[in-house]
Amino acid sequence: MKLNKYFMLGLAGLAFAACSNEDEGNDILTKGTKQISVTISAGSYGQTKAGSGWTEDTDKAINPQNIKLYLLKADGNIVEVKDAQVGSDNVYHNVSPEVTKIAAVANFNEDTPLPVEGNWDNDILKATLNMNKYGAASTAPLASKVADLVPNGTDAADGNTMYTATVELATMLSRIELRGNLTCTNLGVSAYSKLTLTHIGLNGVHQQFTLGGEQAGDELYDKTNQGGYPVSVPACFYDETSGPEITTTAETALLAGYGYNVLGQPEEMLLKFDTEFKSPVAEGFIVYDPAYLKITGLKTAEGGKVTMEAGKIYQITDLEFTEEDLTDLDPGEPTICVTATVTVKDWEIVPVKPEYGK
Repeated sequence: MKLNKYFMLGLAGLAFAACSNEDEGNDILTKGTKQISVTISAGSYGQTKAGSGWTEDTDKAINPQNIKLYLLKADGNIVEVKDAQVGSDNVYHNVSPEVTKIAAVANFNEDTPLPVEGNWDNDILKATLNMNKYGAASTAPLASKVADLVPNGTDAADGNTMYTATVELATMLSRIELRGNLTCTNLGVSAYSKLTLTHIGLNGVHQQFTLGGEQAGDELYDKTNQGGYPVSVPACFYDETSGPEITTTAETALLAGYGYNVLGQPEEMLLKFDTEFKSPVAEGFIVYDPAYLKITGLKTAEGGKVTMEAGKIYQITDLEFTEEDLTDLDPGEPTICVTATVTVKDWEIVPVKPEYGK
């Protein structure tokens, strides 16, 4: 009996010792970890109205959703991924001491989520996105630059060093929009009696792009004439319209506003018209049905050339053109350049004017 009692007491002592060692191990695991306080900024995107109601029912800024914070080693390898929100309320405890940098992504809306392992430059910034998922101004994807953690005192409770960092989300896309009136200043003088707008959109664009702001996949640049819009251009880059019909040289309201997110500068913006000819057509005048108005360049109101930049909306207000500016998509035809006047601000408004092309 005594032997059994001593044996049971011995087992209890072993169990107690095992628990004590486990607790000590947990203490060792938490020592040297970091507490991180992260501020995530959306810059002007969260405050500035994007689109001014032209292309959306109401004014909307870019709305950062599904924000992911990447905790990184010095070489950019991913240690952990955390959920986050805009502002300074992102505090993370017991972060691995290997973490020395952070970066963030928002509005990533692909079917396959971003990886939680790998490297920031090689696996996150090179991730491919499809423009048809980011058509509205408010849904533009956002990514930050990598930021270093900065020591900021010691946690009184556990003695661990506290760190802070700030990252600013920015979009790699730009946007081009059209609204206002259409005016053919010499309609009926040489060739056309009526122009009916059927399509507006872009040509010479890439549907795919990366979070790092690089174009991906093939350029979609159709130079063939057919009944619809250029066949190789996906619907996220154009709209079918319900008019207007231009029958005089007076201003004709466009009836709606149109806008498209894009990476880089498209080769051209196209307005496609069904046409009716006057009788007779002026001798030697070439007529087209359908006919295209090609905007092949942008300029400021002062006449300076505009190169589209990420994070800006380029808005064209009111187009004036002539019968001679209308053309087709045949690459064998001579090119006429039409410059549109634009306006530019950070994800706000850049008024621009068009350059037309043939």
